[in-house]
Amino acid sequence: MNTTTIIIIAVSAVLIIALVTLLLIRKSHSKTLKRVTSELYVRFNDVKTVPLAFKLNKAQAMARRNQDAASEVNKYLDRYNKVDKLINDIQQMLNDADDSKSTKSYKENLSTLEEINVVMKDCEKEIKEIDNFLEEFSKKENEQREFSSKLKEKYRIVKTTINKNAQVLSISYDGFVDKLSECERLFSSSEESMYASDYGSAQNDLEKIDEILENIKTNANAMPKLIKDAKGVLPLMLDETKREVALTRQRGVYIDHLDVDNKLKEIDDLLNRNVKKISNAEAGGVKEELNSAKDILNNLNEAVAAENRSFKQAKETNEQAYEHIQEMAKIEEYVRVAYEKESARFGLEDLREILSQKREYIANYKKEYEKINADLSLCNRPSSEILNETDKLYNAIEADMKSLYSYKTVIDKSTDGEVRAIAQLTKLQLVVSEVESKLLEYTLPTIDESYKEDLKKSREYISRIRNMTSEVPINIDELNKLLNEAIDFIYKFYNNINNIVGMSIMVENAIVFGNKYRSSYPEIDRELSKAEFQYINGEYTKALKTAISCMETLFPEDADEKILENA
Repeated sequence: MNTTTIIIIAVSAVLIIALVTLLLIRKSHSKTLKRVTSELYVRFNDVKTVPLAFKLNKAQAMARRNQDAASEVNKYLDRYNKVDKLINDIQQMLNDADDSKSTKSYKENLSTLEEINVVMKDCEKEIKEIDNFLEEFSKKENEQREFSSKLKEKYRIVKTTINKNAQVLSISYDGFVDKLSECERLFSSSEESMYASDYGSAQNDLEKIDEILENIKTNANAMPKLIKDAKGVLPLMLDETKREVALTRQRGVYIDHLDVDNKLKEIDDLLNRNVKKISNAEAGGVKEELNSAKDILNNLNEAVAAENRSFKQAKETNEQAYEHIQEMAKIEEYVRVAYEKESARFGLEDLREILSQKREYIANYKKEYEKINADLSLCNRPSSEILNETDKLYNAIEADMKSLYSYKTVIDKSTDGEVRAIAQLTKLQLVVSEVESKLLEYTLPTIDESYKEDLKKSREYISRIRNMTSEVPINIDELNKLLNEAIDFIYKFYNNINNIVGMSIMVENAIVFGNKYRSSYPEIDRELSKAEFQYINGEYTKALKTAISCMETLFPEDADEKILENA
């Protein structure tokens, strides 16, 4: 192959490559233009399909009766007209761009599409702003209508509940019906306001409806208890209080200071006022006022009851005071007479001035008793005040009576002490005489020297007591002290002598019984001789123990019984 052929082939290849490249570039440009144009058409179709005309017509209809709203909608209508013209311009620009694709260069076509894109952006922005305004404008009505629909459902439920509980709601039912009627009126008013695009007035009406319905629900829940209190509990309490007040006055108890009539009138007014509120289906503040009325009545009842108790206690205490005055007079007379008779005998302190003062007190107490008695009869003062006075009088009398009783106790102690001492002296003399008789009757082999000394001491006690009862004045405390010592000593001595005599007799009985067995039992003979020796020496306890032990060897089960049977 020659050089010329090679050159021709190379040039042909280059031309082919250049042609293919050119075709590929044109194809790429065509795709780009087609893609951009397609995107612009999609955006253009989106812009065209926004229903601005429909929304504007609706907005104009909504704003027809509201001048401010109509003026604002008209501004956006002007903007819409401009946008509508702009859409037509874009349509024309797109048509022109389609027509010039084949006559203009790629760059020129791309430049044309970029211009359309800029205009499209402005159009999209304007349409979006207009659409947002129209959406927001119609949204008010939509929201209000939705709110209105919810309220109507709420109203239906509340109305059904009220009608269902008509009997329970009693006197407040008509009030609830009136509130429901007001809701119906406001529903009509809100519809008219929305039709006139007066959304502010419509919203106010709807909010009032919601407030009324909530009020109905709240009041309906509270009303049964309030009706029970206002029509049942409180009237019953009030009637009971009035009845007790009337009975109290009939008893003659003073209660004017409790301001009873004004308080009862206050409760009557409060009850009537709140029954009216309940009838109007208004529960606000009713519970608090009814509870306040209960508290007033409870406090008033307690105060009246307290005055009744005070009246009764004052009368009882005053009568007890009078009984004590009489008793005090008797005690004073007793002390005075006893004092005059026994003062020298017992060396009593001088009571004449004290007793004179007590008589004055008694006279004053009688006057105070009579004054209190008159106040209780006249019923011109609170019984609680009078009760304080009766308590004071009673306590004063009690204190004076205690002092008089103390003087009486001293005198009685003195006189009783003397009587007791003389009576005990006689008993002690008999006891000592009995001891002497026993010592003579039961000739004991021997007697301890201490018993002789005790007998002597017993006689000395009796002599000293006899001498003290003869003294003037008698020292009662010393006499009682000596008497108590004598009683303890002499009775202990008496018991010891009884024990000795008893043991000596038991020893003699045991020895006499055992003598039967001396000849037969040398051991018995030896032990009984030992017991006899102890008995002669005055060892009576040892002698009794020896004799009993001796007999128990013969009769281990019943030695004591055998000895007693033999005796």
